[in-house]
Formats: sequence, C-alpha cells, structure tokens
Amino acid sequence: MHIAICDDNIADRKHLERLLLRESDARAASHGILYVDAFGSMESISRSPMIYDMFFIDMTGQPPHGMEVAIALRSMGVTAPIVLCCSTIAYRSYAAPPEEIYYIDKPFSPKELSEMVDLGYNRKTAIPPTIEIRGDDGSTTYVREEEIIYIYPGEHSLKVVLNNGDVVPQHGILRDFIPLLEPYPEFILLGKKYIVNKNHIQCVSGKNAILSDGTKIPLSLIDKHYLKK
Repeated sequence: MHIAICDDNIADRKHLERLLLRESDARAASHGILYVDAFGSMESISRSPMIYDMFFIDMTGQPPHGMEVAIALRSMGVTAPIVLCCSTIAYRSYAAPPEEIYYIDKPFSPKELSEMVDLGYNRKTAIPPTIEIRGDDGSTTYVREEEIIYIYPGEHSLKVVLNNGDVVPQHGILRDFIPLLEPYPEFILLGKKYIVNKNHIQCVSGKNAILSDGTKIPLSLIDKHYLKK
C-alpha cells in the first residue's frame, strides 16, 4: 500500500514516517509492505497524488491548511481515504468536509494509527484496480479494465475505446502499452494491431471478431482458431 504524508512540521512528518515504517515491518508477513512518501507542501503532494492509497495530512503554517489540501485533492479526482492529523487546527469542527475524511489526534497512538492503516488497506482491497491512460497533452484518465473495449494505433497516439463511447488518447505505441496490461488476462492481441478485451467480444463472424460496440476486428486464421477455442 502506498501512503503519502503531507505535513509542514518536519519533526512531526519524520515521526509519522518512522511510525508507519514500523507498522510496515509488523505487517510485512501478512499485508505486505507500506511504501511511505513524505511531503512538506501542497505543491509537492499534488504532482502525482493518484498513485497513493491513503493520505495523512496536517498543514498548520502558511495556507493552504490541512482541510484545504484535502478539498484540493478531492477536486483532482483523488478518492483514497484522507486522514487529517489534528493538532493546532480543529479539523473536526469543519461543517462540510469532503467525502471519506478521517481524523486522528497528535501525538499519535500506535493502536489508532494501526486502525487507520487497516481502514486504508480494506478500502484498497475492496476497490477494483484502475489502468492509467496518459494522453500526449499531459492529461491522465483512470479506467477499470472492464470499461476498455479495445485499443488501436491512431495517427499520433493510441486510441483507447471505452464502453461509454469515449475514445481516450494514450501516449506511446502499442508495444509499450502491452506490458501495462499484463496483470489483466482479459486483454489479448489480435491482428498485431489491436488489443481487445475478450469479454467484449460478442461473436466471431466470417473473418472478423464482433465487439460489444459493433466494431469489426479483422482476424488471422490463428486469431480465429484461438477465439473459437
């Protein structure tokens, strides 16, 4: 599990980092390793927030303060649990916090900290993993594997066709994107040009595979034999 700390008090930041690394050692045999990154500003934590499964935040110096950081992360599309560490700011008093905000008091109780990590772990395992699609313009889209129908090379980038009708550009070439899909056995390479989610194949008709959106993917004899099998 990947955890981010954002705290402008360097002593508190280092202390929480040490506690979480101890927690990681205690969980190594059962839950796996906790990977912990520590940040001291909103700017630094905003560079790639989507990779984290949980956040511990307390910003009490210059604005933005901790709750404002949490609100900003939610506006970026972050859905992971955010834990506000209560010290000089009474975060619990805010009338309308964003969704899935939790609170823990400083100084940290190891038991409460462990319970928070349990919460993050349970949340992570309950949510299907997403695939990151990066466009040439720097945009990032996160989709579940069942949302992807097929992927094919466009003029300047790959095109990822989704089941809602959207076509999302993916930077790079097909060969580079294939390793990202290795954890998902649903995806197969057809005709050396198309990556297809086999759960979206409706039937094989003649020399084509008919997909759920009506697209016809041309098949070689080897592809056709494989799909029929």
